[in-house]
Amino acid sequence: MSRLDLAGFTGAGYDKGRGLLWQAAWFAVQNLVFNTWWCPSSLRVRILRAFGASIGHGVKVRHGVTIHWPWKLTVGDNVWIGVDAWILNLEPVTIGSDCCISQGVFICTGSHSFDSPTFEFDNAPIVVGDGSWIGARATVLRGVNVGASCLVGAGTLVVKDLPDGTRLLAPIGTTLPGRLRKADGTPL
Repeated sequence: MSRLDLAGFTGAGYDKGRGLLWQAAWFAVQNLVFNTWWCPSSLRVRILRAFGASIGHGVKVRHGVTIHWPWKLTVGDNVWIGVDAWILNLEPVTIGSDCCISQGVFICTGSHSFDSPTFEFDNAPIVVGDGSWIGARATVLRGVNVGASCLVGAGTLVVKDLPDGTRLLAPIGTTLPGRLRKADGTPL
């Protein structure tokens, strides 16, 4: 028998922040206009502001970006958000000024409690400090504060706070020497 009782899930403690019609309007605009390649960055910024995001000046948002709830997003000045970045902000996400959120980055404020028999939410906000760079396909998980002037390398998983100036890089693959073989494929 399963330890979890997903049928009992209540979603307690999670507030979407807007009503169902507002949510539906956002999903329609996001999928029909915001994510498209032809929508200019300046229009994406205006759309985010219209849906309640606090967006600074000089912000560039590329195509394919997914923002779960714009009204739970705060972005400083001169920020770049790269192609296919996904900000799953069930809770507030704050991105400081002069930050680069590279291609395919996943910023995820949501989780569940495995200790809860009904798998209830265990969400927490995320903050990215001024002047930080989150590299391509990196993942930042719930409750993390990335300090100012941090570098999160491509493919890195961030699960705890990073002090200002931290450089966190993913493990680098190791090259092993190839095995020499005869023309028939047998080892030398």
